[in-house]
Amino acid sequence: MRTVERPQRTFPNKLLRLSMIGLFVFIAISDRPAGANEVLGDFQLYSKPVPAGDLRMATPEGGLIRLSDLRGSVVILNFWRKDCPYCVTEKGSLRTMLQSLGRSDLKIVCADFWDNPTWVKSFGKTAGKELVVTARPIDFNPVLENKVKGRLMGYFVLNDAQEAVYEVKGFPSSYVIDKKGNVIAFHHGMAVWTSTPVRNWLKKVLGGPKDTPVSSENGPDIPDWLDRLLVKIPTAS
Repeated sequence: MRTVERPQRTFPNKLLRLSMIGLFVFIAISDRPAGANEVLGDFQLYSKPVPAGDLRMATPEGGLIRLSDLRGSVVILNFWRKDCPYCVTEKGSLRTMLQSLGRSDLKIVCADFWDNPTWVKSFGKTAGKELVVTARPIDFNPVLENKVKGRLMGYFVLNDAQEAVYEVKGFPSSYVIDKKGNVIAFHHGMAVWTSTPVRNWLKKVLGGPKDTPVSSENGPDIPDWLDRLLVKIPTAS
């Protein structure tokens, strides 16, 4: 595996910024830690956690929230968009995982910066309180397309200073941020958040008391091998 790092830079113009970001991201993903996939499937664990880039996001209620406001909680930053069926399915897995762990210090932020903010906010009002659904601010578009020779390779998510702080190659894409505000893991595609290895890993990241047993309305916990048989999840691209 290789260590994933996301250095932050400010660039003088869009063209230079795009080319330099591509170089930095290529260097950053070239060294992931060995053994990550053996434990958590397609999750990429950072052997050297890096500070999470702050983001300013709009809430369904019309307010603003910053990622840094959630410092002290473990945050799953989940990038998604309207035309992604995998994103809708994954939200169910995220809810089930959150309910099974029963931890108030675990936050799931589902950020859609690609669709109309009005639609995203409307969706967020019906998504339930478990998930924090956010849209792009009305005064700033944090999405920069990564095009190579005219081909769309993905996106870079920018902060207010127009620094590239996250890369999104496809949907959904998720970053896991620890309580100190450091990015510790990444997953591209729909993750099996309810699997036993993933939940056990999250419990270690959260620390403190053990998780609350799954309520009867969600059904009993099942072995990981059976979970994988029942939920065969293709990777989104």
